Amino acid sequence: MSISARLRSVIDDRGMSIKEASEVVGIPYRTLQNYLLGEREPNAKAMAAIRTHLGISLDWLLTGEGNMAVDVSAASSETRTVNQQEEAILELFRSLGEAGKREIQSAAEEKKRIRDIEQRLEDLTEALEATRRPA
Repeated sequence: MSISARLRSVIDDRGMSIKEASEVVGIPYRTLQNYLLGEREPNAKAMAAIRTHLGISLDWLLTGEGNMAVDVSAASSETRTVNQQEEAILELFRSLGEAGKREIQSAAEEKKRIRDIEQRLEDLTEALEATRRPA
């Protein structure tokens, strides 16, 4: 079984659509679709997102060996760390005045917009390279 087949089985087991999985994992729809079709394999960043958001063992995803789910104790430790970091950021955010909050929100929205553009550029570059490859 390939990475694409294992990833497909995870999404199917969870009763998710590709769109829902894309949103949960934070991977563009077309990119996830390419992974599922076997046209591309996930890069390290995508695999980390899949592991984090779907709770999948990377060993299993890559090789099909071992348990499909990540070690619960390791995952809950990771979640606690993220939650502590999020709580600290939220506390700092709440301590700001309205102007500071708007500035932080604007910066975060701009960062997300840039990240989305970079991902789209990566997807388009890969699509262009695929069209240049001999059949």
